Amino acid sequence: MIDESKLEALKQKQNPHLRGDQSKARPEQPNRQSVRNQMSSMSEEQIRSQLSALSEKELRKIQAVLEEMLPEQYVKELNLEDELLQQYRKTKRLMDDALDDDDVPSNQKAQVANSVVSTLAQLVKLQEDLKLQEALKLMENTLIEVIKTLPQATKDEFFEEYEMQAKKVGLA
Repeated sequence: MIDESKLEALKQKQNPHLRGDQSKARPEQPNRQSVRNQMSSMSEEQIRSQLSALSEKELRKIQAVLEEMLPEQYVKELNLEDELLQQYRKTKRLMDDALDDDDVPSNQKAQVANSVVSTLAQLVKLQEDLKLQEALKLMENTLIEVIKTLPQATKDEFFEEYEMQAKKVGLA
């Protein structure tokens, strides 16, 4: 006959995380300092190596937890191009998963496909807007360089006229 108390003591000795019966199993929470020590001793390459063994879905979970833990980010700090690209990748993966799953109804597959198309359209618009901004910046810089070469009287006349026109359209 097995002595239950000895069996329990043996279990606890083999797995100190267990308290009482197995239904109350609870892993010990690592303390902050031990986590810091462990992380500080690892190089970025070692962290990357360990994370490379995880699936993309697992990495996204980790990313979500990290984003939740990090300080709040403001719109002006966001890289909208990167955020939109990440959204496109997530939506594309969701579409791929939905299309591969025979249990997903056709209307839901169509909704996901429409989301991919919509996100792609937003990416295209963003790229066009960025190209336009770059072109306007080049035009502005060119105009400034040309104005620098003009005689002072012509510059003064130009800026006087420019200020009047800018007020008319609400720029000044």
